[in-house]
Amino acid sequence: MSDEAAPAMAGGQAAMVTGGVVALIAGFIALGFLLGLTPLYAGFLLLWYWGSVDMVEGKALLPLLVGACGGTATAWLLQYGAVQGGLAGVAPVLGLIVAAIYCQLRGWLPLLINRPYMLYLTVMAAPLLQAGESFAHVMTAIVAATLYFGGIVSAGRLVMARRAAVPA
Repeated sequence: MSDEAAPAMAGGQAAMVTGGVVALIAGFIALGFLLGLTPLYAGFLLLWYWGSVDMVEGKALLPLLVGACGGTATAWLLQYGAVQGGLAGVAPVLGLIVAAIYCQLRGWLPLLINRPYMLYLTVMAAPLLQAGESFAHVMTAIVAATLYFGGIVSAGRLVMARRAAVPA
């Protein structure tokens, strides 16, 4: 990954891309409304990561989904342990987090223990989010975002490939 900025788009192209992004986001908000999901931030975090870090690479979507769900599940375990057992309930989960850090550093279990795992663990472990959050709804928002954004991008790529294959 490079720290260099992407070259600027021409005005018309930037306007078209902006309009597409707005429509994509509006569609996800509508989907969330229809499904009764309030933690749409979990899905938008997935979109941001996939777009900014993975550059909307198709093969990056599965590790992103698995890592996001794994990190969210670990944050839930942290909350559950704290509520049910205090420090004694948190200690095993902290051990799990230390093991996950070690696994990431070693490159073990990369489908699960990856940067998205650590991002979602960090965000979802925030006490303010955990205070009133339904982790089932968070997981649903993550899966819905993966299917929605991944599906639209895949369909768009398919259309573009078909257009490119048709002789002018």
